[in-house]
Amino acid sequence: VPMHKIPNVPLGKVQQRHVVRIFFPRLYSAAQLADDVRVSQEHLALIYDLCLRPTLHEVVPECRDRLPTSYAAAFTYSKTCTGGLTFGSIDIPWYRLEEVAKEFLVKLGEQESTFKDAYFVHELRGTKGSTVHDGEDDVERHYALEDMFEHVDVDSLDPGDWLVDVALTIGVEGHIVNWRESCHQELLGHLMPAVSRRNISSLTTRKNRFHLDRTLQIKELAGFRATTTDLADNDGVSYIQAYSTAKNVSYQLTSGVFRRKTPKELLDKKQELKVLADLDSISQIYYECAGEEEGVDGRDGCARLEIRVPLDKAKDALTSLPEELIERSVIAINRRVWW
Repeated sequence: VPMHKIPNVPLGKVQQRHVVRIFFPRLYSAAQLADDVRVSQEHLALIYDLCLRPTLHEVVPECRDRLPTSYAAAFTYSKTCTGGLTFGSIDIPWYRLEEVAKEFLVKLGEQESTFKDAYFVHELRGTKGSTVHDGEDDVERHYALEDMFEHVDVDSLDPGDWLVDVALTIGVEGHIVNWRESCHQELLGHLMPAVSRRNISSLTTRKNRFHLDRTLQIKELAGFRATTTDLADNDGVSYIQAYSTAKNVSYQLTSGVFRRKTPKELLDKKQELKVLADLDSISQIYYECAGEEEGVDGRDGCARLEIRVPLDKAKDALTSLPEELIERSVIAINRRVWW
């Protein structure tokens, strides 16, 4: 079952980008029927009022004066004048976390049968560039992995149960570097040398396992996403992705100027003017990326390759690529021509 289909709640965070979620697998069936994986307000009230608040009272008694008296009260405190929600936080000492987690799970199981078998998941976002290192340097690889897991007790983990994305970036100054479609199979073969050529060729034809991502609709320029879990002798590689970081220029977390435009927007004069204004903004951004704007250096794009492997294989995975394979697999285009 995909994790994003299991009802869950964000429970806390470590610093800014590390979110701790609690998942409720026994709520999955009902949520699946309704196509809604949110935990209901009734369940949230039970979780806080009868499980989380009593747990914190017992394990972290010094925070009693900072805990809202009920879920309803907490919800009221969080509402803004415009109807939105803003959230405060309560710090838990690290040496109490294990006891909080154990007691909280016990109370959940005692309160509701649907809360049994709940488990925690650590979600780290926006950390892609936080452990940049030289893949051919053993020491740098070691410390990069340590930095990635600085908030996790690695000694208590089963390395085979944890998956890590390892990436390699290829860049040429002043250029946009893209992957070539004609070398996809050779690249897959290098990453999974024990998998037969026949199986790799078959993989690239399976639409549910292999997705081609064309660049500018140019046939030879394309990245890909491949799920490789069902390939025998895949050396632990469960997922592979190849793309150009040039796409970051138009990537937005929320709907903005780069959103997908629809024909109906041209039927309303006000919306049409908004579309034209967006196109002007996009043109200016591309102009700056090309380095044409005075005082702006421009923006390069790199070819990035990512593979997902078990934790115990991460330190020695994708440390480099043969130079001759790189020369065949990528093409560098002057950024002024590209943008």
